[in-house]
Order: sequence, then C-alpha cells, then structure tokens
Amino acid sequence: MNILEIILKLILAVALGGLIGIEREASQKPAGFRTNILVCVGSAMMMSLAVGLVQGSAATPDSLIRMAAGVITGIGFLGAGTIIQARGMVIGLTTATTIWVVAGLGLVIGAGYYIPSLILTALIIATLVAFRKIEALYLRKNVYHYHLKYKDSPDLLSRLRRLSFHYGIKLERLNIKKEDLHLILNFSITGSEEKEHEFADALMNLGELEEFRVD
Repeated sequence: MNILEIILKLILAVALGGLIGIEREASQKPAGFRTNILVCVGSAMMMSLAVGLVQGSAATPDSLIRMAAGVITGIGFLGAGTIIQARGMVIGLTTATTIWVVAGLGLVIGAGYYIPSLILTALIIATLVAFRKIEALYLRKNVYHYHLKYKDSPDLLSRLRRLSFHYGIKLERLNIKKEDLHLILNFSITGSEEKEHEFADALMNLGELEEFRVD
C-alpha cells in the first residue's frame, strides 16, 4: 500500500465522518463534528496500518480481524462515556451507538471498501435524520411551550443549558428578553409527559422563579 492510497482513505474518512458529525452537531449532541471525524479517521488509519503490514508480509491476515476487534472494543469505552443515567432515564444511547458505527465505517474505509462505505454513510444519516422525524411524528409526543420569568443572575442561562443537556432535551425557538432585573425565557420542548414533568420540576429550582407557564 502506497502513501497516496492511505492519504485518500484518510480524506474519505474525514469527509464521511464529517457528514455524520454535522448531523450530530446540528442536533446538539455531545459527540459532534470533530469527534466523529476523529473516530472515523483513527479507525481508518488503524485498519490501513493492519492492511499495510499484511501486504508487506510483516503480519498474518488474522491481524486484520484482531485490529478491527481492538478498535471496536476501544470505541465501546468511548461510547460508554457519552451515556448518562439520570433519575431512572438513560440518555445518550443513540450518540454512543453512532460513535460505534462511525468506528466501523472507518474500518470499512481502511480496508478499502469504498462503495460499501458510501452506502453505510447514507444509511447512518438516513437513520439519524429521517427516522428521527418518523419517531417524533408517531412514537412521541407532545410539544410544550414554556414561558418563564426569573430574577436575573449571571449564570442562569448556562445552568439552563446544563439542565437541558442533563435531561436530553433540546430547547427549540428559545427567546430571551431582559426586563429590568428579570429574564423572560420562552422556548419549546418535545418529549414524553413523564420527561416534561421532571424537567418542569427542575426548572422550578433553577433560579428565583417569579412566573411559570406551560402551554
């Protein structure tokens, strides 16, 4: 295997991992654009190294299997770090699974299967984008519109962001207005009734709350 072929594999890994990363970043997930690129590139480089060693007769063909197994196992620890368990809910399984699949994508690229890697990328993106819309339409749910008024504090917004991440909730159409010594927040969330109740309870203790309304 020559250097040019390895470079082309790495460029393809950056491109395909980046496409998946863009979707994750747009969805405000912890493993976003750069993480998915690095996972894909790293896996592609490791497999390219194993292929090069086999072709150079410095290793046996089963080295490819051991390399793939090692990468997948190592990525499992990284994926586990993205899973959060809070108040009986497990958050981050899709992100962890995406990292695992992207590592597999890198291995496919590193092994030289370019057409299958393109098909796999298309399937991953379709699952993350199209199937999420189907899930939102048929499997979950309600949309809740919040109107909150807090006494202004320097870290109120950062605490709100941490809270939404903690519960795995995306704040949609967030609008912030400062009025005298108060902050007025308007936003929407989509989710189950149970999760909305838990999130609402946490908002009660977020700061000095003066007005709370949910439509």
